[in-house]
Amino acid sequence: MGLSAAKGAVTPGTDRLQSVRVARIVHPMRYLLFLGALCLLLSACATTPEKRIARNPELFASFPEEVQENVRAGVIQIGYDRDMVRLALGEPDRISTRQREGEELEVWTYMGAYHTSDTYRVRDFGRFSTMEQDIIVDRTRRHTYDRSRVEFRDGEVVAIEQVRR
Repeated sequence: MGLSAAKGAVTPGTDRLQSVRVARIVHPMRYLLFLGALCLLLSACATTPEKRIARNPELFASFPEEVQENVRAGVIQIGYDRDMVRLALGEPDRISTRQREGEELEVWTYMGAYHTSDTYRVRDFGRFSTMEQDIIVDRTRRHTYDRSRVEFRDGEVVAIEQVRR
């Protein structure tokens, strides 16, 4: 993300190798500004229990007081129905079914993500290279994992699994 790489191109009809030298390191402040803007944009797109409750006030009002408190806090418990879970946690990232002892369970999976970044210094560009400077390469990777799973039997929560990070 932090630089453009050096490329070599062969011109058709000739044996000459044309080297294109491009080595540019993005200023760290620009990189931080870009990441800040990206985080702001992503947080604006995220739904919270308050936003989901505001879109479904009648449904939320039909829940018992204890359930309303938990839904506001984004917490679920055994015995909750799909609507309660949907208001507390949002739409699941994946829905699957599981067969167990002659019964079918519906499993809602909520994903989490984290990022790692590595920095590499590239020095050797091969024998035809005309590069005289090192190139710094920043690589950021996004890793996803199953943050939590909620199992339903007949529309009611029977199991909750959460990953601690």
